[in-house]
Amino acid sequence: MANVRINDSLLARAERAALAALVRRLPGWTTPDHLTSLGLVGAVLTSAGFIACWWTKWFLLAVVAGLALNWFGDSLDGTLARYRQIERHHYGYFIDHSADLIAQTLIVVGLGFSPFFTIPSALLVLSLYLLMSSYTYLRVVTESVHRLSYGGMGATEFRILVAAWALIAAWVGPVVSTGRIYSFVGLDVVIGFLSACTFCGFVWIVRSDLNRLQKEERAAQKASSPAAVRQEPLFDIPEVDLAEQTAQ
Repeated sequence: MANVRINDSLLARAERAALAALVRRLPGWTTPDHLTSLGLVGAVLTSAGFIACWWTKWFLLAVVAGLALNWFGDSLDGTLARYRQIERHHYGYFIDHSADLIAQTLIVVGLGFSPFFTIPSALLVLSLYLLMSSYTYLRVVTESVHRLSYGGMGATEFRILVAAWALIAAWVGPVVSTGRIYSFVGLDVVIGFLSACTFCGFVWIVRSDLNRLQKEERAAQKASSPAAVRQEPLFDIPEVDLAEQTAQ
């Protein structure tokens, strides 16, 4: 739907090469909708795996597999549509990003219910994700620009970060999610601080974009405004010399 797609994440170049190789090898019966559904299945598997880690940490294998499936489906659905030139701009945009919102909610909430995180921290992370998603969709509407990453972090990097956190937390032990700073859970304090910094950065970005958009619109209005046209009188009244009239 957007005219310009921007992805300057850390793994963007390698990911584009991998997707280009994979999309050529997909069977002909595969459709973008199949891949979108597969991405959602991966998100469900990830969330279920996180919760099941309360019984045994071996369910981390399901978490990693689910994140991989989610990446595969979510990254390839649009790629396949563009490769085969079967894009459905409005439908595709709507279903793709609706699935993204559902999938990321499942993944983050599942992480919050796992032994490796806390619900307050997960809700903070999710709120920031939804905030940045809303900003992304606003830019699509106002500027036809679809930014897929911020600060080098995109969806792929986020999945890797989630998997790495779970694996490290499982190795370190319960202290990761139960350690305290005074009377507060240490993890919640750290995530809260990082979330506050991210929110302040978001407000600064929005303010900068508003100033830029305002300048651009004022310049466009000034360039398109018609030049002042001298108004001609409605009636042409001839000038009369009163002194000459009186003499006659």
